Amino acid sequence: MSTHTPRQIAERLEIAILTSEQMRLHWVDEQDQTHYMTVVLPLAVEEEESADYLRCRVLEDDTEIRVRVDLIQNLPTPVK
Repeated sequence: MSTHTPRQIAERLEIAILTSEQMRLHWVDEQDQTHYMTVVLPLAVEEEESADYLRCRVLEDDTEIRVRVDLIQNLPTPVK
């Protein structure tokens, strides 16, 4: 993961991806600043020049989205 994301967050996301862990995620949309909070399945971290993105599946409606990692408002926690 690039220097855009702090190491502890990068490691937490990688573990979630490797273990197919469902997470309750709260983030802000980078386009319209809308806040979202839902359960997702993290799929991959994608590095871009300006930021890192978490590609994940929203379980509620089975859609795939990309969330800018620095706009995640909570350190993701597992759903039990």
